[in-house]
Amino acid sequence: MADLIQFPRGFGEQDIAAWGTTGLVCLDAASQTVIKTPHNNGNCRRVQVEKTIYERFDQRGGHNSGIRLELAPNWNLSSFLRRHPEIGIEQGLRWARQVTDALCFVHAANVIHRDLTLNNVFLTQDLDIKLADFSGSSLDSSNLLVSIHASHRYPGPLLSTNADIFSLGSVHYTIMTGKLPYQDLSEDVTALFKEGKFPETDTLRPLRAIIRKCWQVKYKSVADVYKDIKGMTFDIRVRMY
Repeated sequence: MADLIQFPRGFGEQDIAAWGTTGLVCLDAASQTVIKTPHNNGNCRRVQVEKTIYERFDQRGGHNSGIRLELAPNWNLSSFLRRHPEIGIEQGLRWARQVTDALCFVHAANVIHRDLTLNNVFLTQDLDIKLADFSGSSLDSSNLLVSIHASHRYPGPLLSTNADIFSLGSVHYTIMTGKLPYQDLSEDVTALFKEGKFPETDTLRPLRAIIRKCWQVKYKSVADVYKDIKGMTFDIRVRMY
């Protein structure tokens, strides 16, 4: 199997850090960065789109909440929450604020992420978030090259900032509950969203109103979501689970 893998020059099987749908990620231990290459020629376009997007971000000065290909030793937020389900509300709100701030930067660069889930939110050693995986994203209104999980899928036009705002609501919900929206339902979740039926959020302090407004797309921009989160106060004695 290893003989069929297209490794970056100078890397081998021992350097594999992750394996995704479009490419292989190898760790450069010397610089503590990772290198992503396509699995095959069919995935070259998606990896090239991602490379161009990262270059756009670098031109805009980068972002402290992270969209750089550096090592995230705590892996993605989805797997972290499975291992550490008793995360306090203060930490949860910090992540919600960081991922919203990062998405503001993404939209300002005329990029639509479109695959905004906790699988693509990575964690540094200090548990700060790094938003990643732009291989299916839209740059300057280019076509989307990815499909998203039904629990995060906007029931309206997908090539829009509204679609990312909707997904952001599902990201916040998952941070707060440890579950995907409607995770335990066998029904067609997309149909429920189209009817304006969403999971209960009344108990999800302090983000309950923000999550609901994201799903209902009552925000004009992600910047407006961030304004609501930035100055939020909460009782640190409240636990999320």
